Amino acid sequence: MFIVRDLSGALAPIPIEVYYNGDYNADSVTKRYAGSLVCIANIDIDDGLFYTFAGASGTTAMENVCGILAEEQGTSGNYLPSDGDYGMALKKMYPLLPTSIVRAEYVQADAAGTANYDTGATGTAASTTFTITSVEDRCNGGWIYMLNGDEQYYLHYIENSTSTTSFTLATALNNAVVAADDWLLIEPAAASVLDFNATYTDIKSEAAAGGEIVTGIMHYISAPGIDFQRLDRNKHDNLYVPHARFYHDFCIPYKNAWTTGITAA
Repeated sequence: MFIVRDLSGALAPIPIEVYYNGDYNADSVTKRYAGSLVCIANIDIDDGLFYTFAGASGTTAMENVCGILAEEQGTSGNYLPSDGDYGMALKKMYPLLPTSIVRAEYVQADAAGTANYDTGATGTAASTTFTITSVEDRCNGGWIYMLNGDEQYYLHYIENSTSTTSFTLATALNNAVVAADDWLLIEPAAASVLDFNATYTDIKSEAAAGGEIVTGIMHYISAPGIDFQRLDRNKHDNLYVPHARFYHDFCIPYKNAWTTGITAA
């Protein structure tokens, strides 16, 4: 993910150097990727305060969020402030303000290669019911995009998601959907939650989980032959669009270290 610009009208910020270790309680040997979210550590204060991975094990995910990593952290040469022999590594980070507009993709796999799509839904051809094992009631105005199966590459607008086990689509399925088929859920434009993937580099499709608190702004599509543009029910519902990619713009004001300060350990 990356910062597009600021709500104040400012351009995206330039990166700054910070002392970074990708784990909060050990000299990090885990790869952290450019584009991943950054927080300020606050749990194990015996090791000092420093910048770290937003999803580091043992911390509260996204607490004290403050930036986006501008360069990769490798699996060696990373040290805590309390390391007995070596100083901390400097890494470049884009400051992430509460008013920063972030753009992330609904990726099919995270930066480490783990699948990030949904499966397990069923539907009958010519039906507007898209049945799911579990879904939260938040998806009116969102979209589903089929990645494979007989309905592969069709994009459908979600008209209603009041049921905890199904979506009502604006247009009927063209073909049957079976439980083995994979699909992406694109959240409504004004989403209040998005589910970041395990590398905290982009968004994963997750119909059941709520994810992290954000202020959603707009969702987008691009594909071969389709320029990057806002998703529009009047243009894109029931569109057959191979190899489409989807994005969301949002802000992360909640638990942002630049305005709320660092949460006490």
